[in-house]
Amino acid sequence: MLHSLSHMNIDSKLIRKKLIDVLHSTGGGHYGGALSVIDILHVLYTEILSPKKNFFGSPTRDRLILSKGHTASALYCVLSKLSLIEENKLFSFGNFMSGLEGHPDMLITNGVDFSTGSLGQGLSAGLGMAIGLSKTDAHVWVVLGDGECQEGQVWEAAMLASRYKVNNLHAVIDANGAQEYGYKYNKLLQQLPVPELCEKWKSFGWKVLEVDGHNTQELKNAFDLIKNEIDSPSIVIARTKKGFGISQFEKEPENSHWAILTESEYQQALLELEV
Repeated sequence: MLHSLSHMNIDSKLIRKKLIDVLHSTGGGHYGGALSVIDILHVLYTEILSPKKNFFGSPTRDRLILSKGHTASALYCVLSKLSLIEENKLFSFGNFMSGLEGHPDMLITNGVDFSTGSLGQGLSAGLGMAIGLSKTDAHVWVVLGDGECQEGQVWEAAMLASRYKVNNLHAVIDANGAQEYGYKYNKLLQQLPVPELCEKWKSFGWKVLEVDGHNTQELKNAFDLIKNEIDSPSIVIARTKKGFGISQFEKEPENSHWAILTESEYQQALLELEV
């Protein structure tokens, strides 16, 4: 699937620039997965979640779980864009007790619906929330990584959700095709983290859509469509590029999972994202 910077709107570029500023100033971080998931999070928070109820404690609000919690920096930058986190506070990212820990914490950060860190647990939590909200008009969205979908707990939750037709549960996979370790160093692992991803989810009884995960209009259209699914849980496979927006990471995604930019690399990244 083709990705084009022309599909990246101004907000997406500004959020990416802020992310790069934050991670560079705080000593590095998970550039790759954060840059690939930004468009997904931005569309969900600005176009899909019930905005008037979502962030202010209503028990019937929509929920969003970032199951791939190591990309919390992207989440915080999106929340800052929505004025839920003070922009200058972003630069305390990763500091102990800063409120912007390395993984999301629902007890201390406004707009975070579930604390995540150990991969594979978000869909189970989202399933419980969705069942609990089944008699309301609320929807639960869970954002996972494709490498995360190697966890068995993901498929246990997927099987149960399908069995009980939990139609207010929606998953979104940031399918950037590159996980932290393995594919570069072992020829037996030089393949997608979960081959035939769409077919696997369909076999578990989920409604499946596949889109360009950096095309905000495609994302919004898909999210709007699956909200109306009445017979099953649903999932959007968002095909993304790890490190999207920074050419050196797009060429070598294996170097972007956790990285430190030199000053010249940092300046080049900002130039590439010039609005």
